[in-house]
Amino acid sequence: MSHTNCISTLLDLKDKNITFSKNCIQETQIKNVRSKLILGTLSFQPTHCYHCGHSFDSNIIKHGFKTSRIKLVKISGFDAYLDLKKQRYKCRHCDRTFTLETSLVNPNCFISTPVKQAIFLEASHKKTETDIARE
Repeated sequence: MSHTNCISTLLDLKDKNITFSKNCIQETQIKNVRSKLILGTLSFQPTHCYHCGHSFDSNIIKHGFKTSRIKLVKISGFDAYLDLKKQRYKCRHCDRTFTLETSLVNPNCFISTPVKQAIFLEASHKKTETDIARE
């Protein structure tokens, strides 16, 4: 089993387009809190332009990466974040750029879906909103 599969299983990531390098887990200070930082890359060939809908051809070219820091569920009591490098593309048909999307987070959001689900589960118990936010 490769390290990408191990990390995907550990984080319960369903998206097979997210890959991890060998030394992708770091321990760092984020907002003055000791945290685990995981570095990943999201890259695949889209089927069409996200803006004009033109199907993929030679006029849709790679246009660098955009890094997003995504909040994950805690790992071994530490806050966990995923620095996800998302592939960007430029469409020469509509002259606009777009960034690949993943099912891990909603577009233009930095809180992962599993974290949102954990918050909803915690909200069903008798706790104050401050306690839920602190956790």
